Amino acid sequence: MNKIINTLHENEFETFVTHGSFDIVARREHLFLIKTLMNVDALDESHATDLQTISYFLSAYPFVISQRNNREHLNDAVVYSRFELPVMTPQLFKTMLEDEDIIVTYSSKGRHTQEINTFSLREKRKELDLTLEELAQQAGISKKAMYEIEKRRVNPKKETVRKLERILSAELSLPYEMKHTQAVYRNPRNHFQKSVSMEFSRIGIDNSSVHSSPFEIVGKESFSLITSLSIVPSEAKNELNEIKQLSNIFSSKSVLISKRSYKESVEGVPIISEQELNQIKDSKELSKIIDERI
Repeated sequence: MNKIINTLHENEFETFVTHGSFDIVARREHLFLIKTLMNVDALDESHATDLQTISYFLSAYPFVISQRNNREHLNDAVVYSRFELPVMTPQLFKTMLEDEDIIVTYSSKGRHTQEINTFSLREKRKELDLTLEELAQQAGISKKAMYEIEKRRVNPKKETVRKLERILSAELSLPYEMKHTQAVYRNPRNHFQKSVSMEFSRIGIDNSSVHSSPFEIVGKESFSLITSLSIVPSEAKNELNEIKQLSNIFSSKSVLISKRSYKESVEGVPIISEQELNQIKDSKELSKIIDERI
């Protein structure tokens, strides 16, 4: 973890260390949520799903940084996948931060593939007056596989890319591109979480429960929001201090929803009672109340 944090600082990222589904938050022009594991096979599905959910609602890029799996050390030139999250070594992560044009191989379900410029592929094929079938034969693959590659429905194997580049006398490999996660929603773990989530939805805030992070609900509308749920806010000062720091680096709003009325904020986190939340009409009113109580 220290090695990764040093790499981030060398590249002028602001960082914050936390716990749960991600260990490091980093921000420069982009927001990263990073889970660190010596062995990537130790990543459980619940943490992975939370990391996807939080990354989606905060428009963050998730990364799992690891050294090995149960069988071998990971390759410094390969981006692996576990639970649809990108997995890479500390060295590859460092290279990715320092070189925007880095070419990587993707490993998923035993296949090693590369992303290519399919527009260049199609144009060069036509320029050389090659049909899909003719190019496929020269590359040693089926016409159907060639069609799927050109339509960008599948990525070709690394060996196929090399053959295509040689046949077409063109560079086809695309540099690594960070990708946002798709929307992932988690079911509430208890009645209170479900009740608050439903109230956020009622006032127009798209949101999801979270199972393993310092906060319990994450959402977004015209602003992003992280929410803690507590019956006795005064007993959650350490948690709320961490949430406040996270909201600062996330550039999001934070709020604690309490079972009963309490003073307006604890550790800089505004508090809204469950009863008060039920009376809020829309997300603009919620945003205004949060801003007034900071």
